[in-house]
Amino acid sequence: MIIAIHQPNYLPWCGYFHKMLSCDLFVILDDVPFSKTAITHRNKIKSPDGPRLLTIPLAHKNGLINEVTISSDSKWAQNHWTTIQRNYARAPFWKEFKDLFLPIYENPDEKLALFNLRIIEVMRTILEINTPIILSSEIPDSTGHKGEKIINLCKSLHATIYLSGTGAKVYNDEKEFERNQISLVYQKFDHPQYTQLWGDFSPNLSAIDLLFNCGPKSKELIQKQVIHE
Repeated sequence: MIIAIHQPNYLPWCGYFHKMLSCDLFVILDDVPFSKTAITHRNKIKSPDGPRLLTIPLAHKNGLINEVTISSDSKWAQNHWTTIQRNYARAPFWKEFKDLFLPIYENPDEKLALFNLRIIEVMRTILEINTPIILSSEIPDSTGHKGEKIINLCKSLHATIYLSGTGAKVYNDEKEFERNQISLVYQKFDHPQYTQLWGDFSPNLSAIDLLFNCGPKSKELIQKQVIHE
């Protein structure tokens, strides 16, 4: 069984869903410490002036990701939606998909992880991704720090292959994976290029940029990329 693990990021990029398409079970890592420098609460979209960062204001930033709360001022959600609408209203598939996202922004969750998961579910529905998802907080015997926690999650889920992002090379212990008879492979994702609004192509944006511009072709564009090395 191929397992992939990732935090519940805000408006994830295409590589996030590429990893989801490349595994048998996708684990949402929601019970690790929240990092202010991560993209769990922010991401970029395209604007006439180039990539624009959308950041969710937080009321409580300490603790685990599933404990982080969003600011009670709901104006941020309206502002984010207005910004998304302003920059994608001319996109070919805006009208087809906008009503799937609108209710989430009209009624944002108090918890960051829950809000992000609602968006992730909409995006994977559009992409027709059927890979099962499970929260790490629901998995027993999965404690530990960084690499140790990943190993324990894989063991609890009887993984034979762990599909890792390249950023985890700094803490993945290859010998420990070998000792537990888990093959460690790294995702290799080459970002697809496609026709965007607003000038030259900008990679590494939220995948909503792909969805609103390419519609039903989005899944094919993501799947064309090499799965792992």
